[in-house]
Amino acid sequence: MNFNKLNDLKRCFILYRTYCNKLNEARIADFPNTYETKGREEYWNEIWLKNNYFNPKNDNYQIKMLLPPPNVTGVLHLGHALTITVEDILARWHRMKGDSVLWVPGLDHAGIATQVAVEKNLLATKQVTRHDLGREKFLECVEEWKRDKGDKIKKQLKNLGATLDWSHEYFTMSKEHNKAVNEAFVTLHQRNLVYRHKDLVNWSPTLRSTISDIEVESIKVDKKTDLKVPGYSKNVTFGEIVDVAFKIKDCEDEIAVSTTRVESMFGDVAIAVHPEDPRYSGYIGQQVWHPLRETFIPIIADSSVRQDFGTGAVKITPGHHHQDLEIARRNALEIIEVINEDGTMNERAKNYSGVHRFDVRRKLLDELTDRGIIRGIKDHAMVIPVCSRSGDVIEYMMREQWFVSMRKMAEKAMEAVTSHKLKLNPSRFEEMWLDYLSKTKDWCVSRQLWWGHRIPAYKCLGSQNENWVVASSLAEARYVAKKQFGAIEVQQDDDVLDTWFSAGLLPLSAMGWPDDKYTKYYPLSLMETGHDIMMFWVARMVMLCSELVGKLPYNEVLLHGILCDAQGKKMSKSRGNVILPEYVVDGISLEGLNAKAEESFAAGILSKAELKHTLTVNSKMFGEGIDECGIDALRLTLSSHNIKNEKISFNVSECKTNKHFCNKIWQACKYVLLVTDDSVIEKPGNLTTVDKWVLSRLAFMVDTVNKSFEERNFYKAIKAFRQFFYYEFCDFFIEATKPGLQTSNEDIFRSHRYSLIRCLEVSLRTISPVMPYLCEELYSRLAKKLPAFTQTPSIMKLKYPTFEEDDRDCKLEERFSQVLQIILAVRNIYTYVNKSSILEVHIVTDKDNLELFEDNINVIIATTRISDTKILPENTYVVEENSICSNESGFKLYYLLKDKQIAGQMTDKVENKKIKLEQNIEKLSKSLSQEKYKTEESRTKIENQIKHLQYELEKIPRFV
Repeated sequence: MNFNKLNDLKRCFILYRTYCNKLNEARIADFPNTYETKGREEYWNEIWLKNNYFNPKNDNYQIKMLLPPPNVTGVLHLGHALTITVEDILARWHRMKGDSVLWVPGLDHAGIATQVAVEKNLLATKQVTRHDLGREKFLECVEEWKRDKGDKIKKQLKNLGATLDWSHEYFTMSKEHNKAVNEAFVTLHQRNLVYRHKDLVNWSPTLRSTISDIEVESIKVDKKTDLKVPGYSKNVTFGEIVDVAFKIKDCEDEIAVSTTRVESMFGDVAIAVHPEDPRYSGYIGQQVWHPLRETFIPIIADSSVRQDFGTGAVKITPGHHHQDLEIARRNALEIIEVINEDGTMNERAKNYSGVHRFDVRRKLLDELTDRGIIRGIKDHAMVIPVCSRSGDVIEYMMREQWFVSMRKMAEKAMEAVTSHKLKLNPSRFEEMWLDYLSKTKDWCVSRQLWWGHRIPAYKCLGSQNENWVVASSLAEARYVAKKQFGAIEVQQDDDVLDTWFSAGLLPLSAMGWPDDKYTKYYPLSLMETGHDIMMFWVARMVMLCSELVGKLPYNEVLLHGILCDAQGKKMSKSRGNVILPEYVVDGISLEGLNAKAEESFAAGILSKAELKHTLTVNSKMFGEGIDECGIDALRLTLSSHNIKNEKISFNVSECKTNKHFCNKIWQACKYVLLVTDDSVIEKPGNLTTVDKWVLSRLAFMVDTVNKSFEERNFYKAIKAFRQFFYYEFCDFFIEATKPGLQTSNEDIFRSHRYSLIRCLEVSLRTISPVMPYLCEELYSRLAKKLPAFTQTPSIMKLKYPTFEEDDRDCKLEERFSQVLQIILAVRNIYTYVNKSSILEVHIVTDKDNLELFEDNINVIIATTRISDTKILPENTYVVEENSICSNESGFKLYYLLKDKQIAGQMTDKVENKKIKLEQNIEKLSKSLSQEKYKTEESRTKIENQIKHLQYELEKIPRFV
């Protein structure tokens, strides 16, 4: 039998509760009616921290993990809660298995993100900029911000039950980390892997800084679109392509050139066409008159030019375009820069010098139109690069910056994956890893910020040429400068390092490198993080750490999906759908949510548009507020999803459901106390069949959970536990054994009592890594009254349940599935007829099942609620009048009804339901081909719905 069918047991038995007469009410006098999370979660947090339960039990660490450090830009959101839950489950599980676990917490200074957050806050609250304050005072403000946010983050981490070893806490801007960063930079420079070079970088005019690729977002437009750009009063038009005529030298011909950026024409150095384009083959090598630069520029051939882009002829502006720069270098062309750091045009733009780039775009279109050289303006699909921090449109600009050479390190990182020295989980990311690294470019690590690690590079003053030295201190820099260049005075670079540089060193720096003590903690056992930063962070850790110490920083990477809202949209401030963990844990009203949003706006955290979105989303999604669910329900919800999916949709209603599940466990414990006493309970020598069955299912659950944790498939572990505890234990076994607990037969009573307590004790230990607070509370209460429960200060000090072959009896499970099939079939009949219309149920079977069914007749009666149930041999059975037969696998069920009309009504209902189910299955199957169901999560959801309907179809009685 497919045990998924036991899901139906919830509906089957939950409405029909009976209670044992042998109740011991005094045993539950101090047992609250329901589990109240408030107060108890804080109580257990204090116990855990006071007793240092999170610290490794010895220095022989079997498990070493690093919590991806939250940015001090703000506070933790649900995405952080997912990471914390996953890693904490693993930490708790391994500790209970006897492993020494080191799980290290920390905070990331998050250079550009934190600087922008503080700047927004200062502008909103004090109406000042960082330039008004100056570098020193501004950095004091950042430090104050960091302390405030850091304290809040640490409190959130502790409140989420994270069993982190706080004695190893770090901050990425500490003196120790600065020492590691400087050592790494100097070492890489000594190995010729760091160099200074002028090249194109992502430039944010608003921030006046280079930004990394991960801080560049793409906005797609399909046609002419007006967009608002920060710091610019007018809307800016994008999604247009303009054809401009260039007159060919010494003839009357012209060539129309396509561009989406007329403002950059002052930096044009050539016109390029494809060498095989027949339209322009005769012009290659000739020159055209540039109408704005007022000089001749060449027509060149380059195979990278797309013949289908615009007119097929493009202008080459190497000072502001990556592909153009490559073409210019191949053809030894001049590189001209025409845009300033603040987004205005420079002196190359002649009359437009000092004018904002987007003003120039508009004015140039008018000027070129007046000159009569515009040959067309039409809609054009394009991607606009935008700074994720400021919202400004990125400029590609030539800047003298520090770069890290990546090619050799990338090759080693690729080899680590192809040779399986490094495991990426899920493995589908291997292709992305190899593809990205095979195309990786050198990494610009210079940032023109104030908050961050100053680059340990020094410019030699007074020398004829621009010379630089790299050193870990000013004294060392002076010594090297004098020795190499004769320079006495040096000046440290004002730029800071990209945050990802220091983040890429964390497996080393967080463990004490460059001091030798790091070897005790390095490498890590596992790196767990979101797949969206695999290449920006995970890959860089692999490359930098491997290069510096010759050993991979970890052998396994677990990548989880992006947490989205209930509609599958990524949570972000711009969408207004960000949820903080405490909103779910403690509950919050709609008014409270809106008040929090208003506070964020007043602090400069949310823009006016983001505030508007947030208030709208709050009203739409949380009109009644968010109910208090508790930490365990939140953790259970997050781990119930397949974290390896691309996206993980979070629905608060799931938390409410899981809060009820927490209460289900609470009530089950309360019931077991009611039907037991303080006597020592040993395993009886002769267990009943139903007891053997439930203990076998318990063993299967424990085995499945352990394997699922090992494979990092937490949702499978949760599914297995829920299947066992909710359906098999609570909604079947407890109901099935109630008659036995009322019997005078002591053997049956002891058998049931042993199984109840055994299942409960093992279940609490099994699920405790996921639901630690509930399990601590219950285990501590039960241990005082049930000798089978170990007296312990904490459940996490107990041994984690393991699977033994002798615990499982697959043959018994297979045979007992026939009993379950009877129960399900009888209960299913209630869908089509009132129970009172059934006078008797006859279970007609062959001799192979006869004894099994007779032995479990009390179980069948207790769970079907039909007392007139008989087990009869098929070879002598005589069909009685007014009966209807359901043909099942291995037996037949005859229902004796009050009159003949009921049988006809039942048949009609069955046929109607069958037709409806078949129609719904067909409709859902067709929907799978629709575009909106192309994502993995949406397809899985539809496929599961189809499976459920198919199962419902299989359950329909087959009347003979």
